[in-house]
Amino acid sequence: MKKYLFYILLFAVAVSPRLLMAQMVVSGVVKDKNGPLTGATVVEKGATNNGTITGSNGEFSLHLKKASDSLIISMIGYISQIVKVSGKKMEIIMHSSSQGLNEVMVVGYGTVTRITNTGAVSSIQAAKVRDVPTSSVQNALAGKLPGFFTQQRSGQPGQDASDFFIRGVSSLNPAGNQPLIIVDGIEYTYNQLAQINVNEIESISILKDASATAIYGIKGANGVLIVTTRRGRAGKPQVNVRVESGMQSPVMSPVFLNSYQSALLVNEARQNDGLTPQFSQSDLEHFKTGDDPYVYPYVNWYKEIYNPYSMQYNTNVDISGGNKIVKYFISGGAFRQNGNVRNFEDKYDAGNRVVNSNYYYRRYDFRSNLDVQTSKNLSLRLDLTGRFYQINTPHAQNIVSEIYDWSQIHPFSAAFINPNGSYTYATDTKSQLPTINARLATEGYSLDREDDMNMLLGGTENLEDITKGLSFTGRIAYASVQSNTRELSRDAPPTYLYDPVTESYTLHGTAYVLGNYTLRAYQGLYNNRLNIQAYFNYDRSFGDHHITSLLLYNKESYYDKNAGWIPQNFKGFSFKGGYDYKDKYLFNFVASYNGSDRFQANKRYGFFPAVSVGYNIANEPFFKNAIQFADLLKIRASYGIVGSDVTPGNRYLYTQTYNQGPAYSFGETDNGQATITEGALGNPNVTWEKQKEIDIGMDMNFFNSNFSMTIDYFNNLRYDQLTTPQNIPLMLGVGVSPENIARVRNKGFDGQITYNNNIGKVDYNITGVFSYAKNKILYMDEAAPAYPWLAQTGHSIGQPFGYTFIGFYQNQEDINKSAKPNTGNTIVPGDLKYKDLNGDGVIDQYDEGPMGRPNLPNSTAGLTLGINYKGLSVSLLFQGAWGYSLSVVGTGIEPFQSQFQPIDELAWTPENSKNAEFPRLTTNPTTVNSPSAYMSDFWLINVVYVRLKTLEIGYQLPDKWLPFKINNARIYMSSYNLLTWKNYSLYQQDPEVASNTAGDAYLNQRVVNFGLQVGL
Repeated sequence: MKKYLFYILLFAVAVSPRLLMAQMVVSGVVKDKNGPLTGATVVEKGATNNGTITGSNGEFSLHLKKASDSLIISMIGYISQIVKVSGKKMEIIMHSSSQGLNEVMVVGYGTVTRITNTGAVSSIQAAKVRDVPTSSVQNALAGKLPGFFTQQRSGQPGQDASDFFIRGVSSLNPAGNQPLIIVDGIEYTYNQLAQINVNEIESISILKDASATAIYGIKGANGVLIVTTRRGRAGKPQVNVRVESGMQSPVMSPVFLNSYQSALLVNEARQNDGLTPQFSQSDLEHFKTGDDPYVYPYVNWYKEIYNPYSMQYNTNVDISGGNKIVKYFISGGAFRQNGNVRNFEDKYDAGNRVVNSNYYYRRYDFRSNLDVQTSKNLSLRLDLTGRFYQINTPHAQNIVSEIYDWSQIHPFSAAFINPNGSYTYATDTKSQLPTINARLATEGYSLDREDDMNMLLGGTENLEDITKGLSFTGRIAYASVQSNTRELSRDAPPTYLYDPVTESYTLHGTAYVLGNYTLRAYQGLYNNRLNIQAYFNYDRSFGDHHITSLLLYNKESYYDKNAGWIPQNFKGFSFKGGYDYKDKYLFNFVASYNGSDRFQANKRYGFFPAVSVGYNIANEPFFKNAIQFADLLKIRASYGIVGSDVTPGNRYLYTQTYNQGPAYSFGETDNGQATITEGALGNPNVTWEKQKEIDIGMDMNFFNSNFSMTIDYFNNLRYDQLTTPQNIPLMLGVGVSPENIARVRNKGFDGQITYNNNIGKVDYNITGVFSYAKNKILYMDEAAPAYPWLAQTGHSIGQPFGYTFIGFYQNQEDINKSAKPNTGNTIVPGDLKYKDLNGDGVIDQYDEGPMGRPNLPNSTAGLTLGINYKGLSVSLLFQGAWGYSLSVVGTGIEPFQSQFQPIDELAWTPENSKNAEFPRLTTNPTTVNSPSAYMSDFWLINVVYVRLKTLEIGYQLPDKWLPFKINNARIYMSSYNLLTWKNYSLYQQDPEVASNTAGDAYLNQRVVNFGLQVGL
């Protein structure tokens, strides 16, 4: 008997935990880094029919039915997790995923899933870029999306948004390469996109091929960027507060030579030119020792004018929630970004204490998205949004440029300030301007202000009473922009020359007191845009067959006061139809018939069709049985025609233009009369540019979608391009309008590879994106060149031309036997020597050939590495670009135009002729050594760079640490442009600087940011 009791007891001990587990009710909350997640699925492992959905606060409760010790947590857009059941309230942190089978991507007037998509579409959830500490959305997307090319040309507060292109460029018209930007159905400009608060955004998609963009017809040739903003969900109100503060500093700081080093090089240059040295040995000694700072000053103007860092601040508050009838999302934000200029407040000028002459940017924004279910079948939406911003710049124009500019100031031009606090001036320059700090302190500011208001009213009527799956949507959207400039300025301050021997001050000029400020105001933008959309949508499944279709009417009018309120109109119809069978055989057809009044009446409308197909072989039974780890293996292809109505100068090219000419005087007395001159001839046959697009792609998901890959090859032909014929003789005597004659081929590939997995409790993810796009001009009607290497045809858009550097002239014998320019400048040893392409013994314009590459990268890549452990997350993004060139001219690099730089110390001399890295120094700005006069590949650099674009470290605080009614809290550190590696040293320039410029733009900024996010 005891033996049986022992076995019974042993069995009870073994099974009791499982019995208890089977009776257990588990509860918890599911979150991501932004707060509770509504709609996440919680399923008992081993009992797939036992599950629940998280509520509005992310909470769940589940009664376990089987002897399971784990739950499966899943949600679209997030990595699924298996977590062990605990007796306490569970807290599960979800991490965003990429390219899951059910990943939803927003496309034109609808959505698709990854498994059924047949077009080239890339998408990203805004949560992945929300913590990037930059004011502009497009900056945060660099390295995140395949096919997305960006260049950040400036770091100036409020003006630091990147230029961006989708799959490179195809049009000879520079403005004709900008993508169409759609935000909640409203067309935006580059600048308007830059002002959007990323906290308002739900997702961002880029449409890259004709099957995705043909629905926009005449506006789809450059790709489309679609932004969808956040909306409310049913549940109790959720309040999220985000507060951030960051420090900015230049990505790189220029180094200029001091007074002693500069004086040595001035003497060297004058000696090379056969001139008397400017500085004696005694002068050089004083510069070297710095013993007489007022007669022999040294001022590092860059360091004296700029702080090493400045601050930026960001605050956002949003409230969302609702019920079955009303749902709402309300958001407000304030962003403040200061400039790097030091405070030069004049203590003797009381009025100046309220004048901020620094650079700065202030932005305030709000959004209200409201959804109302007014009846069983009718739902309404009302979106209101506004942005108000200010951009301040010093009235003392071109401060950044002047620091580089030798003609305006030298390191030895003047002391920073006189001993008695009065201002001094650049005594040794032609303009003899007051020093930079003097003008910053006293001359005022220029303040640009802009208000941007948008409203969208829409409704959707469910027409299932007619037939299942049918609905009708109507929308009306209104957007307006107003801007103005406020300028507070006055004349330059009085300046004095201090004599340390007599301790006296000599007034420069006649003004000995500061003048009064003058306030001026100027109107800027004043425009509005009205868009009306109406479309039927049909989405229905018949067993294994799924059909979708859309029929759209779209009309838009744009009014601009500066253009006399003459409306610019766009109107058309679009159709989209799709069919798929078991998510295996996929077919889509899109067509648009639309037009623009930019062209003559009989040339306004065009037909833009596109077709795409897909085959998901992974859904074939034979494939599933053979390769069970493949969740998706889809091959797709598309072909279509899209257009662009952007014309050079946004002109109505079919009209004749007339211009205001110079005044003539008639009669015996001066009686001036205005004149009218004939402008470019009109072209009644002008029409839109067209683009044929071929795309072949593949989508793969393996190992329960832990591994996913998308890759696309594209081949686009932009034809009927608008360009001015170059073979018309000048004797015609009048300008002509562009014609639809040019052709450009643009082809390449792009893709994304993602891998998500875990090691124990550590989740990790790796995502790589890559893009390559190279164009080639096939025809542009250029005049027949004298030599084939002078032709632009056959090269890429923006291909630089110049001379081929083959070394330095070493001596007179080398000069005598070599080709050289036939100009008034004598060639001497140490000058740059160029290749004589036509062999005529003279270096001239006929020897300029293609060199390097255009300034837009043809290749970009991004690598994101992420690790998550419980509430701790770390993410890094490395972004790089190559396949492009840059050059700098004028005050950026040329001696006696630019401040002397370390590279100037490596200039050619007879002593270092074999190791020289720079041409001989000369005071003459027009010699063969000047890139302004003789651009050559000596000055052109084929650039490769890699940035640590973003670094983010965050920690989700456990619920048990949270006081009051806080249900979510996260602290984080994020950075932007943290480190940069580049392959050149000739220029002290950021790798994204605009080529063939002075390189004196406001420097791109590195940001280190700290933030706190709290949810209630």
